[in-house]
Amino acid sequence: MGSFALPNGATVFVGSKLAAAVAVTAVSNTEGAVFTVANDHGLAVDDTVLISSGWGLIDNLVARISSQTTTSVTIDVLNTSDTNFFAAGAGIGSLSKVTEWTEIPQITEVASSGGDQQYVQIQFLSDDRQRNLATYKAAKTQTFTLAHDSTLPIYSVLTAGDRSGDTLPLRMYVPKAKEMRYWSGTPSFDPQPTTTVNAVETVQAAFAVQSRDMTFYKDSTSEPSS
Repeated sequence: MGSFALPNGATVFVGSKLAAAVAVTAVSNTEGAVFTVANDHGLAVDDTVLISSGWGLIDNLVARISSQTTTSVTIDVLNTSDTNFFAAGAGIGSLSKVTEWTEIPQITEVASSGGDQQYVQIQFLSDDRQRNLATYKAAKTQTFTLAHDSTLPIYSVLTAGDRSGDTLPLRMYVPKAKEMRYWSGTPSFDPQPTTTVNAVETVQAAFAVQSRDMTFYKDSTSEPSS
């Protein structure tokens, strides 16, 4: 039987500072992808990185380094062994370490839209019922509503991200699930609050989700080094 948990008590952070990108000259086709990097890469076990890759399935993914050598780092949660999806030699790019996280505090609501499967219908002459063929999945957006406070550090982070259009790492720790989750998105933020009589003023931060997947880490590794 599966387990489940309430999200109560969860915290959400945005990667507000990234170190200089470390060039990746090769990525292995293995379960537990090995990234070849320069010998002065400066990356360590449990560092959280934003991945840039020629492989679309892991481009903009956020994950933790599980082991490292002088010239390589390994990310265990990535399985790049299927060359039908991960063409040999095409995964080069970079790794950017997250050096600072800023919390999105006072969240009152989390909403997601998009991501739903789209279909095209086809019917042959011999069919008495149409067939559905999966085509693509819609783009995803995640919106956080938070109580307005213009002195919060996250305001400047979101404003800068909105102006630059940069893709930012995000993380969410759910204590009742004992799980850390990572993904990335491009923020859109309007600091003008929504005002209603007898209600707390709120603002919204929306993220166009860029990572194809979310990475998950259970409690034994829930607290990252940075």
